[in-house]
Amino acid sequence: MHNVKMEKELTVKTPNEPGILGRVLGTLANAHVNLKALCAYSEKNNGFFHLLTSDHEKAKKCLEVIGYKVNTNDVVTVLIDDRIGSGAEIGALLGNAVIDIDYCYGSSSGLGKAILVFKTTDNKKALETLS
Repeated sequence: MHNVKMEKELTVKTPNEPGILGRVLGTLANAHVNLKALCAYSEKNNGFFHLLTSDHEKAKKCLEVIGYKVNTNDVVTVLIDDRIGSGAEIGALLGNAVIDIDYCYGSSSGLGKAILVFKTTDNKKALETLS
């Protein structure tokens, strides 16, 4: 039905300061690691990045070398058609399967496809439900 995968996402904790987005993404670029999806936000004095990359192991090492705390999470990714209602359909499928979503973010280039990234309480069941 959908292009669904289990992938590794990095959660990076940084200081919350001007230029941090450029430093994190610049580190990936300098290591020749492609960014597939991104969620970034701040809380008080910390910045948090959820990164889906082309090489999570290489990205993790590079970000740790420059002093950031990096955790790896299993997430489910879904490549969907970029159209009104696609995300709602995915949400309904997960809801009907009684899968609780810890968090979700997505990205679209406006070129016909979008990616959604889910961390759930049961990623295996989410993968089976959406496949």
